[in-house]
Amino acid sequence: MGHAPNPVPHPVAIPHMLSLRNRRRYACFIALFFCATRMLLAVDPVTFEFKVAPSDQNPFAREIWAEVITPAHETVKLPAFYEGKDQFAVRARADEKGEYRLGRLSETVDGQTVTLAAKKAGSATAKVRTVENLPAIRVDPKRPARFILSTGESFVPIGANLPWSHGSNRVGFYRGAFKSFAEANLNWVRVWMAHWGGLNMEWLPGDMGSSPPRGTLDLQVAKNWDQLIDAAEASGVYLQVVLQHHGQYSSKVDSNWHSNPWNAANPGGFLAAPTDFFTSPEAIRLTRMKYRYIIARWGYSPAVMAWELFNEIHWTDAVRETHNEAAVAQWHLQMAAFIRSIDHYGHLVTASMDNLQSPIVADMDYLQPHLYVPNILTGVRRQSSSTITTLNRPVFYGEVGDDHLTLSAQIKASGIDIVPPVWASLMGQCQIPAQPWQGLQLLQTNRLGELGAVARFLAATKLGQREGLTPFSALVECPVHVPLTLIGGQLWQKQPPQEITVPMDGRDSLDFARIPRIYVGSKDSLAEGYSGRTTFHFDFPKSSALAFHITDSNTAAGAIRISIDSTMSVEKSWSAQEAKTDVKPYTDVIQVPISAGVHTVVVENPGSPGWFDLSQIDLGLDVPVLAATGQRSKDFIAVWVWHRNGVFSLQPTPAAQGAVLIDDVPPGIWQVIWWNSIEGKASQPTTLSHPGGVMHIPTPPISRHAAVVLTRVAS
Repeated sequence: MGHAPNPVPHPVAIPHMLSLRNRRRYACFIALFFCATRMLLAVDPVTFEFKVAPSDQNPFAREIWAEVITPAHETVKLPAFYEGKDQFAVRARADEKGEYRLGRLSETVDGQTVTLAAKKAGSATAKVRTVENLPAIRVDPKRPARFILSTGESFVPIGANLPWSHGSNRVGFYRGAFKSFAEANLNWVRVWMAHWGGLNMEWLPGDMGSSPPRGTLDLQVAKNWDQLIDAAEASGVYLQVVLQHHGQYSSKVDSNWHSNPWNAANPGGFLAAPTDFFTSPEAIRLTRMKYRYIIARWGYSPAVMAWELFNEIHWTDAVRETHNEAAVAQWHLQMAAFIRSIDHYGHLVTASMDNLQSPIVADMDYLQPHLYVPNILTGVRRQSSSTITTLNRPVFYGEVGDDHLTLSAQIKASGIDIVPPVWASLMGQCQIPAQPWQGLQLLQTNRLGELGAVARFLAATKLGQREGLTPFSALVECPVHVPLTLIGGQLWQKQPPQEITVPMDGRDSLDFARIPRIYVGSKDSLAEGYSGRTTFHFDFPKSSALAFHITDSNTAAGAIRISIDSTMSVEKSWSAQEAKTDVKPYTDVIQVPISAGVHTVVVENPGSPGWFDLSQIDLGLDVPVLAATGQRSKDFIAVWVWHRNGVFSLQPTPAAQGAVLIDDVPPGIWQVIWWNSIEGKASQPTTLSHPGGVMHIPTPPISRHAAVVLTRVAS
């Protein structure tokens, strides 16, 4: 969930460059997504430096503007930034050949524009012979749920989070990481302006000395960002730059509030509580000043895909504790408008939040919620239908991670569980890949190539560009079977009581993502939006026995009720427990017999004060060990097939073979290509003549996962 170092557990209520750039003229090979591999030449921005008369005002707060005249004689007014020693600079994107000139300088003082006399630190002209060749990213105006490059080509972000650097050489870490990402054909990295990573200009880690006085920014950190942006641009990797993160203004979730320089409890601090950040005039003034500096210094670069205002804003005290969503929404609206008003090159603006319908994210260019769930292969494929149909902008998971997967520490440490959810996400409602949180782990475990395999698959199949695709779950015939088990889609999820029809043949329904694990009973928890009841519809092929696994509860008195066809079958309750560390939560396995045929089963918390965690429901039936999910249209079908036991296994499991059955496939000649989804290699294409109806696609031996693409080449 975008954890800061030493995260604070959830409470019981929710268990939950100027000189550098002149040294950078070299070429590098990258594969730009959906483009042919090309040679990129790193291009310096057009930079003019000048000195202005000293002022009593804080130089970082001075709103100095510079006009830059382009070779086409267009005048571009850009914000200038402070370099130190009374020297300022302006940077423009070198997007035209020819001569650029520095024009009029001005300053905004008390809302009035004043012309400045300045001493130029260098030439007032700059000759551009090689233009910037890294395309910028926009939302596609014709297909607003997609991204597009400034060259007109489609763009699909595929990469991982590298939120902060590791090791003493912070810039070196990113330079090497970006190079590795480019070599793997990856094009997206999410980086935080976090103090412990040495990338927060207001708040330094201990090894970099004292934080600068309030209202000033650390120029060494700014120079580090110069190099970081430079390295990203040279590698062709786009950055999603996170300007703020929740821990800065949370007292309970991943909290850094105690050491925040703006905390009034610290020398020079002025905020009495984390919630004040969004309403304090001084905090708003200083934040706008910092954002202006960021845009002025790095807004020239097309390597910046987006400015992310906040990571996981829902964990800040203002949203989680005081529920002042209106104030936080107003802050986001104003900051987004401010950035757009000064960002001449029109970078995208985003924020990450769990509720995509919140007014907080109403004005964001695209949305990227985060996902840490027990049933990740299903959960990552789903967004609410209202989200997809009404938001009308790109949506993808900006973080996915294994926090709540019931896997061993050894398996998680291996990194084998990181990439399969990305494959699954391609077959879901977003169609834009989910971005793994564990980018560092992919590097450390030498698994970055597995993520690169996804990129090669997307580039070859153009899956991320296609319109009119519908996600579906396919039936698989396979002689090897495993128990049919339902696990919760999320731990703590705000949603109304759910009604779910369970296919009994092993198809992995998107509705499984809606199955809750936590069942609440108190009026307060229900009023907050958490679930207390789920209705399941089954059609059992034979008599069986259901096993309900309760694996956790809080210390309050709790109860569970299970009804079959409107008749109570079981009700169990347990008394309140003392809140001591040596007291184990209530656990149980409740067995309930059920006859063959159609049944409605209701699981609920019958109003008890406590909550319980229903981790899984064993249905007493077996299903094929291979499962399949995909995207389809009348002429194109993509399917990802995984081995239920092997997809996250530390050691390869015995391979299973079978056939994927796809309903209602139009007649015609279909080309079939299987993909090795670990290596990103395609088989030789074969063709089959299909008369229409159910199509049987024999699988190769699969021990982990594989993909198949079918294209109708003739009717």
